Order: sequence, then C-alpha cells, then structure tokens
Amino acid sequence: MLQVKRFNRLYHYWSSWSLKQRVTFAVQLFAILGILCLPVISIAALVLTLAVLNMTLGIRRFYVKVLTFLFDYATKIKKDKEIAIEADFVSMGPSTPHSELHFADSSIDSAIELSPLDAMKKEDDAAQSSRISRASSQSDIQFRFSDILDYTRQGLEAIVDDEVTKRFTSADEMAVWNLLTRTQQQHELFSLRVTILWFLGFLIRYFILFPFRLCLFFLAMFWMMGAILFLKYLPISKGKLRFGFYINIVLHRILSRVFSAIITFHNTEHRAKCGSICVANHTSPIDVIILSTDNGFSMIGQKHGGFFGLVQRSLSQTANHIWFERSETKDRHMVAEKMREHIKNPTNLPILIFPEGTCINNTSVMMFKKGCFEIDEAPIYPVAIKYDNRFGDAFWNSSKHQLVQYLILMMTSWAIVVDVYYLPPMRIQPNELSTDFARRVKAAIAKQGGFVDLEWDGGLKRSLPKADFREEEQRKFYEMLKTE
Repeated sequence: MLQVKRFNRLYHYWSSWSLKQRVTFAVQLFAILGILCLPVISIAALVLTLAVLNMTLGIRRFYVKVLTFLFDYATKIKKDKEIAIEADFVSMGPSTPHSELHFADSSIDSAIELSPLDAMKKEDDAAQSSRISRASSQSDIQFRFSDILDYTRQGLEAIVDDEVTKRFTSADEMAVWNLLTRTQQQHELFSLRVTILWFLGFLIRYFILFPFRLCLFFLAMFWMMGAILFLKYLPISKGKLRFGFYINIVLHRILSRVFSAIITFHNTEHRAKCGSICVANHTSPIDVIILSTDNGFSMIGQKHGGFFGLVQRSLSQTANHIWFERSETKDRHMVAEKMREHIKNPTNLPILIFPEGTCINNTSVMMFKKGCFEIDEAPIYPVAIKYDNRFGDAFWNSSKHQLVQYLILMMTSWAIVVDVYYLPPMRIQPNELSTDFARRVKAAIAKQGGFVDLEWDGGLKRSLPKADFREEEQRKFYEMLKTE
C-alpha cells in the first residue's frame, strides 16, 4: 500500500507539470544518460563499424604479442625454479650421482614395465609359428591358449596409450604456461612473481575482459533482432537474401570479437561457392562463428525450441537453412533429398557440415559420416580449422561442461587464435565408394591441419563400439585360428 501511495503522489506531481517542463525534464534525463553511457555507446559504434567494413585496428594482434611475452617470462621463471629445486636436491642427496640414480631407476622401471610386453610379443611370435606349423590335414580348428596373446598385448597397449578416448579430452599439458589454472594446476604457486602475474591476469580476465565481452554479446543479439525486423518489413523480396548475407557476416564478426578471436584465412581462392557443400573438422560450437566471418553458409540441423529455436528462426530470415524435425533425423534419405534440393538452386549458400558428428580436441580427425559424400551433384570444399591453444583451449568437452559453462570459459580466456585453411574442391571419382571419398577428404584435411588421421568413429565418445565392429574383429580372430 505504501508503494501505491508513493506512485500516486509521483503521478500527481508529474501531472501538475506543464508540457514545457515535461519536455525539458525528458531532454535533461536523456542528456545525463547519454553522457554516462557515452563510452559504451562509442565502443559499440566502433565495433559495429569495424565489423561492417571488415577492418581491424591491430589491437588484438598487439595484445597477443604482449601475452606471448608474458607467457614466456612466466614459463622461464617456473623452469628456473625447477632447476634450482633439482640442484638443491642433488647437493643434499647421497654420494651416488643423481644421473646414475635416474639411469638406474629408469632402467628398473623399463625392465618392469616393458618386459611383459616384450615377453608377450615373443610368445606371440612363437604362437604364430606354431599355428603355421599345424598339420594341414586337421579338419577341426584347434584352439590354444597362446592364440589370445596378441589380443592381450593389444589390450595392454590400448590401456597404456589409448589413441581414441584421449581425443575427447583437453590436449596435453603445454610447454609454455598461459597463466590459466584450467590448463596447468598450481603453477601459479611457484614463485611470488608468477603468483602476482597470475592474480593480475585473473583480475583482467574476469573483471575487465569478461564484462566487455558480455556487452559485445548483447550487442550482437540486438544486431540480430534489429536485422530480423529490417528484413521482415523489407519491401524488396529479391534483395532479402543479399542483405541477409551481409547481415549474417557482420553478426558473426561481432560474435568473434566476443572471444577476441584472431583468425587467419589461407588460400581464400578456394572459398566454398554457392550450390556446393563445405566440410570441416569439428572442435567447438564456435567453429561456425569462425568460418562465417569470411563467408556465408546454410546450416543444416535439427529444429529446437526455446532460445536455440529463436536463434534458428532468426537465422532463417538471413539465409535458406535446412532444419528438420526430430522424427526425420534418422531418415538419412530424407535429409539427403533436402540437401539435393538445396544445392540445385544456384543462389543458395553452400551447406556447412561437420561430418565427424562430435567435437574432437583439435589433435586429430576421426571418421567422417558418409551422408554428404553420397551427393555427387555438387563439389565438396574441405576446410581445416587449426586452433592455437596457448591463448585458450577452444575444445568443447560436452561431457564435462554445459554449453553455457563452455561459453563462459571461452569469454574468460585470453583469446582464440585460429588458422583456417581452404582446400581445393574435391569430387567423387567414377566407381569410388562414398566411404572411400569421405576418407580421401578426411586425409586431405588431416594433412593440411597437421592432425592425426584416425579411422575410429567419433560416436565412441558417448556409446560403445557397434556390433558390426565387434563382429569384424571376431571374424579376423576366426580367420587367424584357421589351419594354414
């Protein structure tokens, strides 16, 4: 009741003013707000202008050079501290030289760790020779215990160095520490100087960079909403796609600044053309933002509700995207037919696809799904995306972080530095299977980006190996047991 009385009192007071007094008060209020918000408005206008003109002031590249110098300095302090600790340990130790102790320990460890594998390899060779020497007259397959030694050895080697599951976690520890505790734990406690640098970096990232980047994110959302209204009421229907192309690129250029992205494009003469398909390795959801700062693409994916549904409907105003219902997701032929209809129109933007189907930590390229490679009506434009994780790890570990958590991590990282390599277009050869074509494209991307080329399915990130894979291994084992 008290609040209602105060509101009525203010309303009567406002009503007692003349029109001139009201106008004067409104002008003064907007002038005060304009002066207070002038820095924010100026920065927003500058960012928007640079995004529209595709220009840069060079501040981010200078910022990365300063970061590189600081990272090297902090790493040098850490290494000097480690050398000093090791020297003190040697001077206080027994008379036996440290190098000899280290050599002896390593020899013992190698003898303990490697001798079983070596023994298994020798027994495996013996088992192979014994199988060869089996009488050819045997009609039944004879099983011996030594027949499983090679599989046991492969299992032990997979446990020691698993080349699959380590692709679904963040990359190994870096040689140069980037002052982020998320990459190397407790390194900020090595010395007072490193601790001070780490604490200053923490303040800068969370209390300066993060609020500024958050404002840029809201600026991008306002740009998208304003663009939607503009395109919705644009009287020239033929010009909507053309305006939508530039609006979409400006939107992603603003979003790239949310992560302080420094993108270097190589071989731009091989950009994907309209009516084609563009495929790339997949590390992060921001891969789309990175690629869309230089070219327009049509997205393909499942329809969503909520905020993501709003974004999908908004993007559909700027280009002809392909969204399908959840019930159609497993209908591969229906999705392929929609893609064929899309590329038949020469004015449609190229379709952007990540054939791995999941995010990999930018160290390898895993098996490409063959869906888009079955479409022979359009060329395939491969793209290799290589991130520099010294300034921020762009990999999204979806089993560890939700999307919002991941975006906050990206917005509190130092920067996202990435190289994008456009490769020449490729077409399926006569009598070439779609799976072989997918392997050929994957090998080209892996070679250009310096990735490990793996045949494993990225679906192993969330599921067990498929039954046909197990059956294939069982068939190989059966063939091995056959009498030679």
